[in-house]
Amino acid sequence: MGLAVVTVAAGGLPVVESTAGGTPVTEAANGRGVPVTKVVGKPGMPVVFETIGVVAPVTYATLDGVNSSQVTVSGGGLTATVNNSTNNIGARSTAVKNTGKFYFEMTAVRITGNSMGCGLITPAGTYTNMVNDATQCLMVIPTGTIFSNNTTSGINIGAYVTSTVLGFAIDFPLRRAWINKNGGIWNGAAIGSQNPATGLGGATLLPTVSFSPAVAFGGGAPPVSEAATANFGASAFVGAVPAGFTSGWPV
Repeated sequence: MGLAVVTVAAGGLPVVESTAGGTPVTEAANGRGVPVTKVVGKPGMPVVFETIGVVAPVTYATLDGVNSSQVTVSGGGLTATVNNSTNNIGARSTAVKNTGKFYFEMTAVRITGNSMGCGLITPAGTYTNMVNDATQCLMVIPTGTIFSNNTTSGINIGAYVTSTVLGFAIDFPLRRAWINKNGGIWNGAAIGSQNPATGLGGATLLPTVSFSPAVAFGGGAPPVSEAATANFGASAFVGAVPAGFTSGWPV
């Protein structure tokens, strides 16, 4: 099938053929982020088609790794829910990373105690004592305590409740992590004393190993239908992505 013959009218704007929805628009009317094919030429002369504004689609992570039938994943692979289990279980993304800097968010959908944790896990992490001493993970529990590097980090962001949005800034070159609530201050510290954009402060990550986002369930009392929903970049964030960090957690 040949290209259509297009003549650019004298004094007129080049015609732009949109690849999104198929509706022709002028170059001036092109909306932001709409991939287009622009017609380049002079009035009455043959034209050249030049594709502009086309960005390769990004595939973002999901919680596609579940280690128990007591954990269900819904909402397009982004919401993890536990059902009446006393075991240390959870859901994680299989998109592991060891380099780069990334920002993502998790929302506490339902909290019934302090046995749920949101954060990261290593490929070797088995959720054993995950919420209690952060074996092979970085986790923040509803009391606000951040566990990392196989111990308590000494950082507390303040208790979070149902509907709280947790923002995670992960810096693999520095092996550091920062967490905030609803786009607020990082790591519960005085404004400016913890800053992922400048590498100031941060909870320490285990050295050398890879991580992926995870939701953990476990601890003392049996968790009943606790749940969290991740946003790995496919939707707008509540908080601001720190300067120098990738927006989201692509696969």
